Amino acid sequence: MKKTIAIGLLILAAGCSSSSTNPDGSGGTGGTGATGGTGGQGANGDGAVTYTLIMQNYFNWCTVTEQGTSEGTTTPVTMTFPAGTVVNLNADTASAGTFFWAYWVGTDGDTTTAHDTNMTTTVTMTKDKTIQACCPVVGTPATCPAPT
Repeated sequence: MKKTIAIGLLILAAGCSSSSTNPDGSGGTGGTGATGGTGGQGANGDGAVTYTLIMQNYFNWCTVTEQGTSEGTTTPVTMTFPAGTVVNLNADTASAGTFFWAYWVGTDGDTTTAHDTNMTTTVTMTKDKTIQACCPVVGTPATCPAPT
């Protein structure tokens, strides 16, 4: 009897497992289920927690790529990812003659007042996050206002 119950529990547990990322490592646009709490955290159809990533591109002066998908210069871009997803980001100036790459705000590498100056970086989805790509005008200080 104990063996039958144990086997039944194993089968049940195997049937309830889910994956938090796509097989290719991308996060995609995750949950479509009900949202809970505040700020967009919710559970998708299989009960997994998802978080919202808002990407702001200061004055649309950067070209931004997220998980290999070009978001161009559109801003803001809102995406949803399963909890724990590492989102790969890349930015470059929309026009090298007019703008220069400065920094990201809100990424994993944004740990100092100089922010994250890497053009390629990541953000780990542990909560709802807003990040910003900053590409100011050539000849101006390397500053952008804080994300809103």
